[in-house]
Amino acid sequence: MKKFILIVGMVLVLAACTKKEVKTENESVDKVETQEVKETNNEMNLDETEVNSEMEEDEDNNETEDESIAASANEDHFIDGEVILEEEKNNIHIEGKTNLIKGTTLEANLFYNPFSQRHSVYSVSNEKVEIASDGSFVIDYEVKEDFFEKYNNRYIEVAIQVLPELSEHLNEEIYKTYGEHGENFSGPFVYEYEVFDPQHKLYAPVYIKVGDEKKEYAIETPDRDPLPDDYGETDIWVDVEVVDNDHRFLYVEGKSNLMEGLMLTGMYYPDEDAFSPQRSNMYVEPDGTFTIPVEYDSITNEGYIEIQGAPVRSHRTKQNIYEAYGENFENLTGDDVKKVDDHQEILLTIEKETMDLETPQDSLVTEEDGELKIQVPDDVLFDFDKSDLKDSAKETLDEVIDILEELENGQDIQVNGHTDNEGDPDYNMNLSEERTASVENYLSKNGDVDHLNIEKKGYGETMPATSNEEEEGRERNRRVEIVFDQ
Repeated sequence: MKKFILIVGMVLVLAACTKKEVKTENESVDKVETQEVKETNNEMNLDETEVNSEMEEDEDNNETEDESIAASANEDHFIDGEVILEEEKNNIHIEGKTNLIKGTTLEANLFYNPFSQRHSVYSVSNEKVEIASDGSFVIDYEVKEDFFEKYNNRYIEVAIQVLPELSEHLNEEIYKTYGEHGENFSGPFVYEYEVFDPQHKLYAPVYIKVGDEKKEYAIETPDRDPLPDDYGETDIWVDVEVVDNDHRFLYVEGKSNLMEGLMLTGMYYPDEDAFSPQRSNMYVEPDGTFTIPVEYDSITNEGYIEIQGAPVRSHRTKQNIYEAYGENFENLTGDDVKKVDDHQEILLTIEKETMDLETPQDSLVTEEDGELKIQVPDDVLFDFDKSDLKDSAKETLDEVIDILEELENGQDIQVNGHTDNEGDPDYNMNLSEERTASVENYLSKNGDVDHLNIEKKGYGETMPATSNEEEEGRERNRRVEIVFDQ
């Protein structure tokens, strides 16, 4: 009996221990499973947090990008950089930086005779590039091999412009920021222009004299005046003055209440009998100001400048101008408005202060910073292809001597000979040197000029005064110059 009770007790103890072990094992499994579930849930929660964080970050980025676009739309748009002439590479290098959106297209155009009727240098005259992500741009404008020789001593314009529709891959961002027709552009580079309807563009003209020692030209930010209170009104006023001149242009600056895009023409008349003066055309700026380089052949005592604004079809913003001023400018009033035939014109005269110098007969006189240049055409001095002075030339040179004899002791005088580009360059160089020697010899032998330092040099065809494309230009390029300070 005792033995039986002992056995039963042992079984109960074993059963209890087994149950405890099973329970402990089950609890352990439950704990492991619970921990795994918790870890899985934590991982899921972490993934969800990361996803939510990434989504929030994307939203923030989108908001930041939208804010950046909005900021770009509200700030002034600029174009900084320079234009570099690389003659050895037959290249015009343009580089710079903007605050424009990546992918916006910038275009460079090349014009010659920029102050007269515009002509593209080539039939395909533009180069396009897309703005990089940092706002930078680089354009290499390759020109023909004879470009720098052909346009030597002449002005060209490199026109840098941005229009939204130039972009080949137009997108919502560009439209949203700048407007379909550039109506959201802002700052001093903004100009109005018209194709079918008035539009806006960013425009930066760079004027370059080919053959000059200067090879790098900055893209300059226009310095705009505040708009006049009466800007665009039909009772117009114009204030003008000659601010500078060189051996080719008289520079006229003006302020007005005239509308942007109106084309003004500047003409220099050497006397009242002059029939067909040279014309220089420029447009009124967005603030009503303008600068016109008025081309001239010779400054005379009777000379004067006329500035004209007529109802022609060359205005850059035709629709706005004709709506305000009338098709024949019939709505205009003011002291500078004149009736001409069947229309009205803006017309004012500037009396140019002349030099205290009588121009020798059959010659042209130009001035720059006090430097006078007496230009005597070759046919006044020489027979065709000759270097001996004609008898009739001596009267003109005697008048030159009268001027030189009045100059101060030790003054430098340059006698320069020039030809056109017809014929062999070496032959032209020799001819210019021989002709220069003939003129210098006459001046020295027939005048009291020993107190002066006279130097002579032949330039051949390398320094044209104007284009050799037409006979009129070639005639002017065949000349001898006497250069000195006044």
